[in-house]
Amino acid sequence: MGSSEVYEFEEQMCRQIGHYLSAPRQFAMPNDKPHYPPDKQYRLLHLKLEVKVNFDDKSIEGIATHTLTPINDGTTHIEFDAKDLAISSVSEDKRQLKFSTQNDKLKVDIGRSAAAGDEIVVTTKYTAKPYAGLYFVEPDKGYPNKPVQVWSQGEDENNRYWFPNYDFPNERFTSEMIISVPSKFFALSNGSLAGMTEKNGIKTFHWKQEAPHSNYLITLAAGEFEETTDVSEIVPVAYYHPKGRKADALRAMGNTPDMLKFFSQNIGVKYPWAKYAQICVADFIFGGMENTSATTLTDTILHDEKAHLDYSSDPLVAHELAHQWFGDLLTCHEWAHAWLNEGFATYFQALYEEHHLGVDEFRYDMLQKSEAYFREDRERYRRPIVERTYHDPIDLFDRHLYEKGSLVLHMLRRTLGDKLFWRAMNNYVARNAGRNVVTSDLQRAAEEVSGRSLESFFEQWVFKTGFPEFKVRYSWDDKSNTVHLSVAQTQNTDDKTPVFNMSIDVLFVTTAGKQSFTVEIKEKEHNFYFNLKENPLMVSFDPGNWVLKTLDFERPKEMLFFTLKNDEDCTGRIAAARAIGKLGGAEAVSELTAALMNDPFWGVQSAAARALGEIRSDEALNTLIDGLKLKHPKARRAVVSALGEFKQDVVSRALRPLLENEESYFVQAEAAKSIGKNRSPEALKILQSALSKDSFNDVLRSSIFDGMSELRDENALLVLKEWSTYGKPMRARESALSNMGRVAEYKQDKRDVLDVLTDTLEESFLRTKLSALDSLRVLKDEAAIPAIERLANREKDGRVVRRAREVMQQIRQVRDRGEDVKRLREELERQSDESRKLKERMESIENKLNSK
Repeated sequence: MGSSEVYEFEEQMCRQIGHYLSAPRQFAMPNDKPHYPPDKQYRLLHLKLEVKVNFDDKSIEGIATHTLTPINDGTTHIEFDAKDLAISSVSEDKRQLKFSTQNDKLKVDIGRSAAAGDEIVVTTKYTAKPYAGLYFVEPDKGYPNKPVQVWSQGEDENNRYWFPNYDFPNERFTSEMIISVPSKFFALSNGSLAGMTEKNGIKTFHWKQEAPHSNYLITLAAGEFEETTDVSEIVPVAYYHPKGRKADALRAMGNTPDMLKFFSQNIGVKYPWAKYAQICVADFIFGGMENTSATTLTDTILHDEKAHLDYSSDPLVAHELAHQWFGDLLTCHEWAHAWLNEGFATYFQALYEEHHLGVDEFRYDMLQKSEAYFREDRERYRRPIVERTYHDPIDLFDRHLYEKGSLVLHMLRRTLGDKLFWRAMNNYVARNAGRNVVTSDLQRAAEEVSGRSLESFFEQWVFKTGFPEFKVRYSWDDKSNTVHLSVAQTQNTDDKTPVFNMSIDVLFVTTAGKQSFTVEIKEKEHNFYFNLKENPLMVSFDPGNWVLKTLDFERPKEMLFFTLKNDEDCTGRIAAARAIGKLGGAEAVSELTAALMNDPFWGVQSAAARALGEIRSDEALNTLIDGLKLKHPKARRAVVSALGEFKQDVVSRALRPLLENEESYFVQAEAAKSIGKNRSPEALKILQSALSKDSFNDVLRSSIFDGMSELRDENALLVLKEWSTYGKPMRARESALSNMGRVAEYKQDKRDVLDVLTDTLEESFLRTKLSALDSLRVLKDEAAIPAIERLANREKDGRVVRRAREVMQQIRQVRDRGEDVKRLREELERQSDESRKLKERMESIENKLNSK
C-alpha cells in the first residue's frame, strides 16, 4: 500500500468518526408500526353522558348511553374503547346485556342479531379513577394555593380513560353531557346550556351539542370560575377565568370577537357552533385544546399590563379558534392527516396576525415558523407531513405537522394568488363541512376553483420530505448588461427528498425602479440570465420569502448594504443583516448600527443586534450598549441577548441594572441569561440576588437558571438543586431541572444529580418529567436508563413516552458510537503505524542504496 492510500484511509476514518458522532435519527423508532383507521361496526348517532364528579377521591360515576346503527346485517356484538373503567352494567331498554372487558375494549353481546340500519341504544354504567383523559387539580402541602378543578383532554385518544366510546377521529355524532358537581362549582361542556338545577348541595349542568363532532373533542371542565362575557355579532362569547382576574382575561382573550369576524368573513363559512367559550384552567398539559364550542386554555396566558408590553396570547387564542373550522367542523379522517387540523390552525393564526398587526409581523412570524421547522429537521428527524408509522398519535404533533403544514399552505396561497386561495378555502370548507377529510380533499377543492393541477405540489411538499437548500451566485456582465444567477439545489436527494419543482420570483431594483421576473426551477442546477439597463442596486431571490427553503446567496457587500436600508420586505432586510454580520469589519458595523437604531420594524432591529453580537468587535459592543435605549422591548431584548456574546466586564455592568429596573419582564429575563453567558466573577452572586423577584410565569427566575447553566460552576448546581424541589414555583422548578444537566455535565461525580432527576421521573407532573428528561439527555449517563425505561413503560402521556424513548436511544447511541469510534481510531492508529514502518523501511533501503 502506498502512503497516499494511507492518507486517504485516514481521511475516510475521520469522515466515519464524524458520521458516527452526528448521524441524524429517523422519525420512526424501533418497534413503531404503521397505523390505519379501524374497521367500523356501526354508525354512532348520539352519545348521552351523565357524570357525577367526586373531588374527594378523584373519581367519577358515569352513565354512557350510545345510540347507533349497525353497518352490516347479523350484528351480534358491539365494541367500545374503554380503558380501566369499572363497568357495573350494560343494558338495552332495561334489558341487561352480557359484556366483557379486555385489551382496552368493552365488548357487548346485544343478545340478538341486528340488521344494518337498526337503531340500538346501549347504556353503560361505570365508575372510574382516571389517570389520563380526565385530570383533577387540588391544593397540597407543596402548592397550597392551587384551585380545585377537573378538566378533560381527549386528543388524541384519551377520552377512553373516563367514558366508553369510539375513540378515533373518523366518526361524528351529536352529544350531550349532564354534569353533577358541588354547588359552588361551574361546569362547562360542548354546545348550548339546556338547563341547570341545584339540589342538596349538588349543581347539575345539562349541555347539548346538536351538531355532530368527533369523540376527542368532547370536553368537561369544572371548578370555581368567574364568567366574563364579550360582545360579538357572530355568536355568544364567554371567558371563564379565576375570580378577580377579569382584566387579565380581557387582555388575554379580548380580541376573540375580532377573530371570529375575520375568520367567518374570509373563510366564507360562518362560525358553526352554538357558542364560543374559553375556560382557563390550572396545570393544563397543552397550551390549548379546541373542543367544539368550548376551548380549554392554560391559565398561564392570563397576564398583567407589564407582560402585555411584549407578550400576547393572541397567537394561541387565534389558533384554537381557527380549529373550530379546521379540526372541528372539518376533522382529519385519521391522525396521519392531522396537518389538516394543526397546519391550518397555525397558518390561520398567522393570517389573523397579518390582518391585525400588518405584513411585517406576519412575515416575521412565518420566518420564525420556518426556522423552528428547520431546527427540528436538523436536530431531531426528517419525515413527510403525512406519516402513519408512529408509536402514539401524539408523536406526529411536531414542527412538521404545525409549522411545516402552515408553510405549505403559505406556498399554496402564493401558487394560487390571494383571490383563488380564499376561494379554495371556501370551497374546501363548504363542501366538507361536517365531514372527515384527508389531504386529497384539500387538493381537489383547490384544483376545482383554480383549474391548476396540484399533484406535484402536494406530492413534494406533503408526501415527500425536506425542502430545497438553495445556493445562489450573482454576477454582472458590463458588456452585455446581463445579470447571471446560478441556482443550485444542494440538498441530498433520494427517493424521499426530491429535487423540488417550483417557480421563484426574482426582483431587481435599479435607479430606474423595480423589475420582476419569474423563473421555473425543475432541475438540480440552473443558470438564469436577465438583461437589464444597468447593474442593479438590489437583487431579491423570492421576495416576501414565500417558499420554504434555506438560501445561501452571495452578493456584493454594497448590494447587501443597499438591501438592508431599502428593501420593503422585512425578511429581505433581515437576510441582509445576517449576511453583513458574517462579513465583519468596520463598514459592516456601521451599516448594522444604522439598522439597529433606525429600522422601523423591531424584527430587523433584532437581526441587526444579533449580527453585531456575532462580530464581537469593540465598536459592535459600544453600539449594542447604546441599543439598550431602544424603545421597542423586543428589540431591546435582542440587544441584551447579543451582549451575551461578549466577555468584557462592561457588559455585566450594563446589564445588571436591568435586573433591578426594567419595564419588560422579558428584557429582564434576557439580561439574566446574558449575565450568565458573560461569566464575570460576580455573575452567580448577581443572579442569585434576583431570585426573590416575581414575574409573569416566572420568566425571570427561569432565565436566571438558564444564565447559571452558562457558568459551569458547581455552586450554581447547588442553587438549581434547591429550586428543583417540590413546592418551589412550578415554572422556576421546571427550569432548574432542565438546566441541571448542563451544569452537571462538567461534574466528575454526577450521582447526586442523577438521583434528583430520576426521582423527578416518578412524579405526576408532565412538565417536570419532561424537564428532567432534558437534563438526562444532556448527561447521557447509562445509569439513568432503567429509570427512563420504567417511565416509558408506565407513562400514559405520549409526549413523555416519545421523549423518554429518544433520550434512551441517544444514550445508547453515544455508548455504541463511543465503541465504534474507539475501534475506528484503533484501526487508524494501526494503519498509521504500518505507514510509519513502511516509510522507515523505504528510508532504510534508500540510505543503503545511497551508501553504495
